[in-house]
Amino acid sequence: MTSSYPAALPLLLGIVIAGVTVVGLIGYGFQTIGRGGRKAVALAGAALTGALAAICYAWGLGSLFLDESGTTQACQDANPSLYGQVSGYEVSYLPPALNCRIPSGGSYTAAVPDFLAPVMTGCAVIAVTFVLIALTENRRTTRPEHPEKRNT
Repeated sequence: MTSSYPAALPLLLGIVIAGVTVVGLIGYGFQTIGRGGRKAVALAGAALTGALAAICYAWGLGSLFLDESGTTQACQDANPSLYGQVSGYEVSYLPPALNCRIPSGGSYTAAVPDFLAPVMTGCAVIAVTFVLIALTENRRTTRPEHPEKRNT
């Protein structure tokens, strides 16, 4: 989803949803880890790394929200030498990013820290891996070790 300028309502809504998600995932993660066992540890790990991804997302949206009135200033602060060539702005909400476009067809990032997108992606991959581990562990513990054979 890309637009010319960041809109305050979607940014605020995204920040609130991310905040509620963080609180829920942290609560679930710590509650689940107390149960013990491999499956519980994997589910807790998934919840806590998911919470970290949501924190990074909220941070990126917050950076865009705080910059909404100063998009020009953010582009100038990010790269003063290219600022005179900026022809427009591009805002992305997933992942949060503000790109300052230059006429040569390129762009450079501003306002949102560059490390947030890789951290969000890494946390999402780790969370999915933990969920897969929990599913594998659940399948392993619910499957009988030696199924009885019937002689009929």
